[in-house]
Amino acid sequence: MIAIAVGAALLAFILGDFLNSSYSIFGQNQFNMGEVNGETISYQDFMEKVNERENFIKLVTNQSTLSGDMQDQIREYVWEDMIRENVIGVNAKKLGIAASDDELINMIKTGNVTQTIRQLFANPQTGMYDPSIVMSFLSDQRQETRAANQYVWDYLERELRENRVSSKYFNMIASGLCVTTSEVEQEFADRTTISDVKFVSLPYSDVKDEEIQVSESELNQYYNENRKLFERDAETRDVNYVAFEVVASQKDSTYSLDIINGLKNDFASTNEVVSFINSKSDVQYSDINYNKGEISDATVDSLMFAEQPGFVYGPYIDGGYYKVARLIDIKNLPDSVKASHILVAYRQGEDTTVARQKADSLLTVLKSGIDFGALAMEVSDDQGSAADSGNLGWITDRVNFIPEFKDACFATEKGKITTVTTMYGVHIIKVFDKTQPKKKVNVGFLQIEIEPSNETRQQAYAQASKFAANTREVSKFTEAANAAGLSLRVAPGLTSDTRYIPGISNSREFVRWAFDAEKSKEVSDVMDFDGRLVVAAVVGVHPKGIAPMSAIKSSVQSEVIAKKKGEKILADLASKNTSSVDALAAQVNRPVQEASNISLTSVQMGGNYDPAVVAVAASLDKNQVSKPIAGKTAVYVIQNVNKTPAQPIQPVNVDTDRNAMQRDLSSRASYQAYNALIKMANIVDERYKFF
Repeated sequence: MIAIAVGAALLAFILGDFLNSSYSIFGQNQFNMGEVNGETISYQDFMEKVNERENFIKLVTNQSTLSGDMQDQIREYVWEDMIRENVIGVNAKKLGIAASDDELINMIKTGNVTQTIRQLFANPQTGMYDPSIVMSFLSDQRQETRAANQYVWDYLERELRENRVSSKYFNMIASGLCVTTSEVEQEFADRTTISDVKFVSLPYSDVKDEEIQVSESELNQYYNENRKLFERDAETRDVNYVAFEVVASQKDSTYSLDIINGLKNDFASTNEVVSFINSKSDVQYSDINYNKGEISDATVDSLMFAEQPGFVYGPYIDGGYYKVARLIDIKNLPDSVKASHILVAYRQGEDTTVARQKADSLLTVLKSGIDFGALAMEVSDDQGSAADSGNLGWITDRVNFIPEFKDACFATEKGKITTVTTMYGVHIIKVFDKTQPKKKVNVGFLQIEIEPSNETRQQAYAQASKFAANTREVSKFTEAANAAGLSLRVAPGLTSDTRYIPGISNSREFVRWAFDAEKSKEVSDVMDFDGRLVVAAVVGVHPKGIAPMSAIKSSVQSEVIAKKKGEKILADLASKNTSSVDALAAQVNRPVQEASNISLTSVQMGGNYDPAVVAVAASLDKNQVSKPIAGKTAVYVIQNVNKTPAQPIQPVNVDTDRNAMQRDLSSRASYQAYNALIKMANIVDERYKFF
């Protein structure tokens, strides 16, 4: 693991030289990833931090490589961390806020640590953070672990210090906020003044859209009065595209059929079915014992439960493959087994017989009557299950356990103990329960994919290329797609950090093209996404800030239509008797609904989310009927049927409620202050140029 860390450091060093030399060739902006508060975030600085994070993750998880998803998560984490450092760390430094070594030591001792430290240094028996484990980790001076431990701790300490500085910064903001006694008393009264109401609602959906006429001036008025509602935090882009599917031809299908027919006889006669499948099939053998009805092809499913081992059927088509199925075995097995185990792990430098001898000793102890779970908690090397008395729960045939371990569990009788040796060591297994055994079949599938040939791919690519070459102007893209009889697909509202677009594998490449200042000016060249050939056009660019009316006209129109529907219903009610909910319900042929326990702190009434309407309901006196109220989706008339006034608040409640309100205020202050800082930071995010 140390070698990996060193290798990554060397890579960063070499990359740094490359980037530094490249500045003079391409210009420094070539490697700018973005800006925060006018400060540039360079690709080099960003990748140094990414490499540090990757090395840290590899060391604490004991992995030599990281998945693509994990790498994406790391890059996102680093980006957010660099933003936090700029908007919080810089301001904290100006104010002289820092975290001393003594503070960090106290945090470690008292458990006021980051979530990462809490998880890494948890007691395996209790799952709780244990500062003594931290001390043990730091005092480990073994040659083989010293460098790696130091790297990990340096990273954790840096995070802990940054976390402490941020906490002190936001605590400083929160300390300037207080909750007065009057506020506590008012909140208590609002919360404990309870109303029960009945009401009639007249939904806007009762009015047809065509009954409403909306003028351009009304749209503009609504837009101008509500501009803040249409503010974008980031630039978005709308993309239209067409896809040319690369589908196997009949000739391709025949080619795959010839291959599987050529293998069928050997498959039927071989004594090494699994090895044959793994060497000849496009899909490796899966050791599954199928229940009746679980094989995807109904004919094959029926035949396998009616025949004897050695029976062969096919070829047939299933899921894009030609398949030949061979019945390997018939077994009577339970669906699941409830088991626990004790692992005696192999130790580095020890002969495997040492583990075997220890397992034999433990078996002797178990025969003496000691509780299996208690022994597992004390001696098992599988810390994950040891904390739960070695319990593995119900194991199914499909669980991803080592085959020999799983086989041993299913082969052991209920209440019995057995042992099995795996690559991890010697397992002592106790089976506590089993479901009723039933007939299952083990089937091997020889599978040859029906895939497009190079000739088929070239034909599809030629068709897509022809369309792209003849359609360079974005303004003519839709017309050209329709003329060619192609289905026009839409990817609206893309941001530079969009990660997934339905139907597009490797969506990041699609997004990177869409946000490329030069390439996206015209219709794209053919883009290949795992055999799906795409030609695209950016049809809308919506800058950060207040969206122009042209971009959100349909949304504005919907809001204005809803508003005018409310006005129409209110006008219609002018001739109705609205002094009684029951009388109104009879006039408009709508049911009377009820809602209880309504207060000024409620946000719902009868399952309807409309805080403004609920506030009116909570404010009514007993038996009072409201005027018609236009809500978000309906017009309401509400009558209070019972009101329970608030009792005077007790001194003990004043202190308790004040503390709760203060905590809530402090929490919101931190969140809202950070969001305000982010908004003022003028963040420019150009990561799409690189990832």
